[in-house]
Formats: sequence, structure tokens, C-alpha cells
Amino acid sequence: MKRNQLLAALVTVILAVAFNTIAVAQTAPPGVTKPTAPEQGNPERSNKGGQLRGLDRADRVAGEHGKQGRDTARDAQLNRPAHPVRPERPGR
Repeated sequence: MKRNQLLAALVTVILAVAFNTIAVAQTAPPGVTKPTAPEQGNPERSNKGGQLRGLDRADRVAGEHGKQGRDTARDAQLNRPAHPVRPERPGR
């Protein structure tokens, strides 16, 4: 009987130490604060409202880098033929 109680107490102590260690590891050291949202990324590169999409957003974010490829993609988008009309299939 005492052996079971001793084993239960030992398991309880081990679990308490393990959870306490995890909790301490997750806290920041004194004097260190988490960055707020504007500090986390470059607000100039942000698309929080979603106003720009696709190649327009890529132009703004990447600048000159890859401009030729984006221009080629833009031309391909603008010059592709309209979607063909699909014939009706019986049974739908």
C-alpha cells in the first residue's frame, strides 16, 4: 500500500516539475516585450485590407525585382481568349 502511495506522489512531483518548466520556458525574460503588430513586419509591404491583388500587389511589394516576368504574365492575362461557352449536357 505504501509503495503505491509513494509511486503516486513521485509521479505527481514529476508532472508538477515538468509543467512548471514548460510554463517558465514560455515566459519572456524581464525587460523583453513582444513586438506589437506594426513592428512585426514592414507596413509598406502589408496588404492588410486586401486592396491590391495578384500582379498589382507583386509590383508594389517586389519593385523592380522580377518586373520583366510580371510584365510577361500581365500581357498573357490581358491577351488570353475568353472562356469558351460549355455546351449543356443532358441529365443536369
